[in-house]
Amino acid sequence: MSFVKRLFDIIITYGVLFVEIYSVRCEGVMNNFNQVSAEVQGSENNIKGQPKRGDTKRNKIRTFFAWMSYPLVIVIGMGFAFWMASSLPDLLAAPLGDSIFDISIFGREIVLYEVDLHKYLMYLMPVVLSALWVYCMERFQYFSKDWHPEWKQHIFSDLGLFILNNVILRAEVFVAMAMAASAGVLSSWVGIDLWPSQWPLVFQVILFLIIAEFMTYWLHRFEHEKLWLWRIHSVHHNPNKLYWFNATRFHYIDLIAIPVLSNVPAIAMGADPVVIYLATSFSVMHGMWQHGNVDVRFGWLNYIVSSPELHRWHHMKDTSLANHNYGSNLIIWDLVFGTWFLPKEKVSPLHVGVVDLEGDGVIKQLLLPITMKVDG
Repeated sequence: MSFVKRLFDIIITYGVLFVEIYSVRCEGVMNNFNQVSAEVQGSENNIKGQPKRGDTKRNKIRTFFAWMSYPLVIVIGMGFAFWMASSLPDLLAAPLGDSIFDISIFGREIVLYEVDLHKYLMYLMPVVLSALWVYCMERFQYFSKDWHPEWKQHIFSDLGLFILNNVILRAEVFVAMAMAASAGVLSSWVGIDLWPSQWPLVFQVILFLIIAEFMTYWLHRFEHEKLWLWRIHSVHHNPNKLYWFNATRFHYIDLIAIPVLSNVPAIAMGADPVVIYLATSFSVMHGMWQHGNVDVRFGWLNYIVSSPELHRWHHMKDTSLANHNYGSNLIIWDLVFGTWFLPKEKVSPLHVGVVDLEGDGVIKQLLLPITMKVDG
C-alpha cells in the first residue's frame, strides 16, 4: 500500500523537521544571545528596560507553540481520522487481517484478527502524529526539567507494564469479551435503536465522549475516594514525574475496566464502530497531551477538556489538591459536580506521585492492590 507508506513518511518527515527547525531556532537564539544583548546595550537608541531582540524572538516562538500545538495536532489528527471515516469507509469496516478468534456472547459477536501492518498504520496515523509532537515538545519546550524520565525508574517500569498488559496478558481480548457481554445484556434492556445515527458524525462522536466521560468520571472519582479501588488506581499515580507515556500506565484491572465502562453504554444503544474509532482516536491523542511534560496554555479550553494544566494538579501528592479534575478527556462533569480546580495564583504543581510509594518494579506495581500499606 504505497499511499500508506508515503503518508507515514510525510508525517515522520514533518515530525523530524519540526524537531530540527525548532531546535535550530532556539539554539541559534541562545548562542547569539550575548552578542545581541551587547549590540542592543551599545546602541545609542537603546532604552533601559527594553526587551532584547533575541529574547523577544525566542519568547514569541515559545508562546506560539504553547498556545497552538494542541489545537493544531488535534485538528490535523482528527481531520485525518474523519477523512478516513468518510472517504475510506471500507478500510474502517474491513478486518485488520485473517480471523483468529470468533465467539458470540449474549448475541454479540466478537472477532479478533491478525494485524495487517499497512491497515494498522492507517488507524494509528493520528496517534503517531500526537506522539511525535508531544515528544518533541517535551524535549524543547518542557514544563519542568525535573520531569525528564529516567530509564530504570520510569521508562523501564512504564514500558514493562505496557508490554505485560497488552502483549503478554492481551488485555484487549478481555476488554472485547467484557464489552460484548455487557453490551449484549444492556442492548436487550434499552433497545438497539436509541443511538441517533442520523446525526452528523461529529455530533455522534461528541455525544459518545460525553456519555463515556460520565461513566469514567465516577469510576475515577470512586478510585480516589474508596481505598480498595485506590489500591488499583495508585499504579497510575505512582510516578513522581509526568511525561507522555504515563498515559499508558495502568494496572491490568484498570486497563480493562476503563474502556469497558466508558464504551458499553453507547455500544448498547447502537453506536456505529466508526464513532467508536473516532472517539478512541481523540482519547488516545488527548491522553498524551494530558500527561505530557509540556509548557502549553489552554485558556478557555480548560473548561472543555482535561488539559495538562488541570491534570497536573490531579497528580499531586497532596490529596486535598489531587482529588479534583477527574475528567479523562472532557472536564465538563468536574464542572457539573464541583471538582474542577485550577488556582488563579501562578503556582507550579511539581510534587506529583503517591506519598511513600515510588516503586519501579513491574511485578511490584501489579501486586500493589495486595501489598500497598495505607495509614488508617
